[in-house]
Formats: sequence, C-alpha cells, structure tokens
Amino acid sequence: MKITSIPSSNRSRTVSQRITAGIFFITILIIPLSDVLAQRITYEYLRTRDRQPNVFFEHHVVPGADTTEMNLVTTFRLENNFLSFRRMREDQQGDQVRRFYAEPTVRLDIRKRTDNAADRSEPGPAITRTWSETIYAETYEQTQSATSFHQNLISESLQPGRYRIESSTRADSRTRRGMAPSFRIPDSYDSDLAFFYFLDEQSDLQPPFSAPLMNMGRNVYFGRDHKLAVWFPNLQEDAEYSLDIYKVRISRNDTTVQNNVFEYDFDPDHMLTGYVHDIIMEDERPRLILKEFDNEQLTGNFYLLQIPNSTFENAHYRIRLVKNLPDGNTKTITKRTYQSLWLDMPVSLLNLDVAIEMMRYIVDDDTHRELRRGNRQQREERFRRFWSERDPSPENEYNELMVEFYRRIDYAYDNFTTPQKPGYESDQGKIYVRHGEPDSRERTFPPNQPAREVWHYSDRSFVFEATTGFGDFRLIDRR
Repeated sequence: MKITSIPSSNRSRTVSQRITAGIFFITILIIPLSDVLAQRITYEYLRTRDRQPNVFFEHHVVPGADTTEMNLVTTFRLENNFLSFRRMREDQQGDQVRRFYAEPTVRLDIRKRTDNAADRSEPGPAITRTWSETIYAETYEQTQSATSFHQNLISESLQPGRYRIESSTRADSRTRRGMAPSFRIPDSYDSDLAFFYFLDEQSDLQPPFSAPLMNMGRNVYFGRDHKLAVWFPNLQEDAEYSLDIYKVRISRNDTTVQNNVFEYDFDPDHMLTGYVHDIIMEDERPRLILKEFDNEQLTGNFYLLQIPNSTFENAHYRIRLVKNLPDGNTKTITKRTYQSLWLDMPVSLLNLDVAIEMMRYIVDDDTHRELRRGNRQQREERFRRFWSERDPSPENEYNELMVEFYRRIDYAYDNFTTPQKPGYESDQGKIYVRHGEPDSRERTFPPNQPAREVWHYSDRSFVFEATTGFGDFRLIDRR
C-alpha cells in the first residue's frame, strides 16, 4: 500500500493485500492528561513508558468425575516479556533451535469461604497447587515479545461452595499476584447459575468439538468476532433466557453503563443436550472440548452463539445472562465485565497529539495545521473524521489504512533510527512510511565510495547513500 501525501478529500481507499480486512478495529487510546501536559508528550516518551507485561488468569468450572464435585480449571497465559530468560548452549530439537530458557512458577492457593462471620478472620487451610516448566526461545526478540506467550492450566476437584483463589506467578525476581475473592462452585441442581466460556474461534462449531479458549483473563481480542459457549448446570425448562452486552465506562469508584451493543434471545431448539465438557491442553493451548455423554442430568445444557465483536468499539463491556420467569419476573444469573484488548497497538495511537503530529508525513501543511487546531475534543473529532473518510472497510470498526500508516512509523523507528535522528525522520524512514515495504532491496559497495542501497518498487526505485557508517542513509536519487 502506498501512502503518499493525502489531501483532505476522500481520495484513496486502497489497502495492501498483506493486511487482512476485519481482523482488528481501532478506537484511539488517549492518555488522560491535560492539554498542556499533552503538548510535552513525544513519540520517544511513549516508547520508553513502562508497558507492564501481562499475566492472564481465568478460572473455569467443568463437571467432575464424582457427581458431588466439580473441577476448577485455572488457565493462564504468560507473556514472554514477563519471563526472565537466560542464554543457554545452543540446542537443536527438531526444527527448533533453543538459545534461551526461562523457568517460571505458578502457584494457586484455594480456600473455601464460610458464611460464619466469626470464622472469616481465621481462614481454613489452603489447597495449594503449583506448576513449573522450562520455556525455550530461539531469538532475543522472542524473549522480549509481548505477543509471544506460554499457556497452560491447573485443575483441582472441589465440593460445591464459595472459594477464595489466590494466584502468584514468579519469574526470578518478578512476581505477579492476583485474587478471586469469591468464586462459586455450583452443584448439579443449581438453576440460578450459568458459566461463560469465551472461545477464540470464528468458524461454525458442531458438537462434538475442540475449540481454543480465549485465555486472556477478562479480555478478548478486540475487533475479532468470537464464539461464546454457555453452560447451564441445571436448565429451568419453563423459563426463557436472553443475553445482552453493554458498553461501560470504568472509573476508580464507579462503573457506568453507557449503551447496549448486543441483544440475543436463546432459541430452545438450539440447546445442546447429552454432551459433557472439559478443558484440556491441546496444541500448546487450553481448549474446551464438548463430547457426547449418555446422562444429561449430570452434564446440564450447552448453548453456542456468535459475538460480533468486530463491530464493537475498543472499550470495556458487561455481558449479562438473564432468566425470564413465567410470572414475568427476571433474574440475572451470570454477568461479567471484560475489555476488548489490543496487545500490539501502534505506539503513536497511545496519544492523540503524537498521532496527529505523525500525520505531517502524509498531509499538506494546511491540513496538518487544521488537524492540530482547537481543544482536545475538536482535534479528536477532526482526527476521527479524517481517517473515517478513508476507511476501506467502514462496515467494521477497524481502519486498516490508518493502522498500516502507524505501524510503518513504528517500523521506521525500530529499523532506521540513528544517534542523529529517529527513524521516521530519516530519508529511508520517510520513504518507508509513504510507500511501505519495497519489493526488493539491493545494497552495493562501490570502490572508494560510500555504500549504497536501492529500494525497488513496482513503479519506481529510490537510491540511498550511507553518510556516517552507523546505518544513516540519505536519499540521492529517484528512478
């Protein structure tokens, strides 16, 4: 995709075939600072901000082998940049070359809660389960990646009741702790409870099946549709069920419901009976499996539906399952607040003013000046309108053209930065931002002359010449 100077009118809607349409959507994330402070935010500052590595935990309930018990299955996902990798002697295992290793430990402490206030101050003994494994990486870049990760699970059989679950993850000197203060294990006769399983799956699922869990804690991949599996331990046959999803705004002291984005009425004819489910490790990730079983009373009922997440904004949401009773009353039996999470958002989109500043490479001076004018709300409205007019897939929330542009800024910074200037200000960086990855690159070393590099595109070529010997090339010719 070529992004040359873009006039203010809607002119180009062409997107590189290398981008998969509809995978993501975009709503710019604004750092909550005053306008005055925001003026001091730079791209380099955003790059150096400490992005805390993610450790995701999620607790699930599945039927146990004993009819009086259930299994608590805790799935977890550890990003590589949280782990502490060490260099090792190179080891070849099949096609994989092992050069780095890490040895994280995950621990769960599970305590049953009591309704007796006098006993709460002295919690009972904990059921402790630990997991530890050696994780390998081939390259240093993999060890620092936020999009490379390791997944696994811990399972424990429990009696019905409420439990407090404490988790801790240790990677050398790093420790991350979490707590679920009140997690309910139901019995098989509970008709006022249901469980959600977010599946990282978009295709049709016909039981029996094995489908990967999202496994991102209380998050989903934003801009990507996914499946939702709902398990009813004991379905009330004379009741009707419905599901809704609301966009919410979360502040320190309050959660405000903003608007409804999805409603769904369960179809009794699509209820799945005669199946039992479990969560297992398969293909190095936790998966929900649904298999046939001949005793429906022990397994409950299942329902599968598609969540059109690609049409949702980048925000927090609350999903709620409601039981509508024959007498006209309703009861919420399950709800959950979660976030659409973009793990590798381009750096510039972390701040509105930085995002607008970078547009100087693709718009004329008058347009850029207009985008920078006014208060924050006015600037944001112009920014959104500019990119909305050039959205190649307006049916989705994700704007491929905009995201491709800001990904090129990141690439230019990573690959062309020198001690003299950031990569996006270099000649090579500017060409890359406007024209993208060249079809081919050719580097030559003429006798007694600086090294040269030629970038070939389908309709033109650019010739660069080394200036300092530290990777700084200047543009000397266009062909």
